[in-house]
Amino acid sequence: MRKLAYILGIVLLASSCQKVIDVDLNEANQTIVIEGNYTGEDSTVRVSVTLTSSYFNNDPSPTVDNAVVTITDQNGATTVIPSIGNGLYELTGYTPDYGTRYTLSVVSDGQTYNAGCLMPAPVQLDPITYQYLDGFFGADPGYVSILNFQDPANTTDFYQIVITENQTSFDRIDQIQTQDDALTNGNYIQRPLFLSDLSQLGDTISYEFRTVDEVIFDYTFQAVDIAGGSNSAAPGNPITNWDNGALGYFNAYGVSRDTVVIQ
Repeated sequence: MRKLAYILGIVLLASSCQKVIDVDLNEANQTIVIEGNYTGEDSTVRVSVTLTSSYFNNDPSPTVDNAVVTITDQNGATTVIPSIGNGLYELTGYTPDYGTRYTLSVVSDGQTYNAGCLMPAPVQLDPITYQYLDGFFGADPGYVSILNFQDPANTTDFYQIVITENQTSFDRIDQIQTQDDALTNGNYIQRPLFLSDLSQLGDTISYEFRTVDEVIFDYTFQAVDIAGGSNSAAPGNPITNWDNGALGYFNAYGVSRDTVVIQ
């Protein structure tokens, strides 16, 4: 996933594992930014470690290449995630145990940062469908794709949906769509997913349907709601599951996919 846009404003905490972080405009005060993704689909852990730049500086954020990055399972077994350069760390062949909690740890510049995340089992997508719509608000007519799946009745579930249209993936934090089952637990879900423009005949639509921890749902929902600015130090209280003042997130998730060609 591309770098998250770190957001301005005050954000309400939605769970006890989230931390409030006050970020200073002072150029000398850099904050570590850790973006961790453990994808059960390909058994790979990917971590990016950078530092915030000045709020008024548009240069790329400095990378951290000498951190010690590890992941620990619920049984206490710890595995090192090797550096691959440019602030990136990657561990392959790390088989997931769905329904359990993982802890990602980063040691950098004498400081230790920890984030915990539950990895839910994937929920199976049914085939994507689509519906023709006349143009509205001046838009051209076209097709909207529809998410279809059976929400499990025995769990409280949270989802991220990353849509790809042709070769364009809408995977920025302000483009990722979210879904929960607060009002629809155990129901069959059919939900249109709108992009900025309606799709046309011949377009290929793909869904990456992620089952995520509640803390990640809250993070995404809030970031989508008030996304703006850049990956820079700015006043506010971003939500995160990292401790010790780090920005970013650790997301461990199951994935289901489907693709349709509109015809």
